[in-house]
Amino acid sequence: MPPRSRPICQVCKTEQSKYACSSCRANYCSVVCYKQHKGEGCCPLDPQTTTPPTDPLGDPRPLRPLTALNWPYVPEESAYPDPLKRDDPKPLQLHQYEAIATSPAIRGALTSAPRLVALLTSIDKLRGAEREEALQRALGVDGRQLRSDLLRPQEVDEDTRALRMLAEAVEDAVRGGKDTLGLDWDD
Repeated sequence: MPPRSRPICQVCKTEQSKYACSSCRANYCSVVCYKQHKGEGCCPLDPQTTTPPTDPLGDPRPLRPLTALNWPYVPEESAYPDPLKRDDPKPLQLHQYEAIATSPAIRGALTSAPRLVALLTSIDKLRGAEREEALQRALGVDGRQLRSDLLRPQEVDEDTRALRMLAEAVEDAVRGGKDTLGLDWDD
């Protein structure tokens, strides 16, 4: 089958056209012809044949899948791991985030203790050492408090029990139900 021949430029009428005007569909071959065409007064097609602009709110763009967002950020593994950082905490991997998000034990811990969400939100608003101290106090493992309470054990309140249950559920989800270290609460 022979190649299709292109139409002749409607402006200079000598060259084959490579382009078409977006408003009137006139064929042209170059920028010079395009400018001459627009300068002569381009006549757009009649409104009945043109397509109306789409309403941006009426027809939303399809959402991308979550896998396309590259969230959460997981850093690349180094080809040469630093032996001094071997025992440092590792960032969570994607499958661990998914395990946390879909864990029935975590959902159960959050729904069984209505004040737990407010407690976690207030701790999350803090930064640095203040956050660490507040989390330790909420879990009942504050070092200063433990030293002063060695002689008299303290009763653990409901919020502390719920937060500990949540921490154990998160550990279980992250470790996949195996090799759980078990958290020592000194009860």
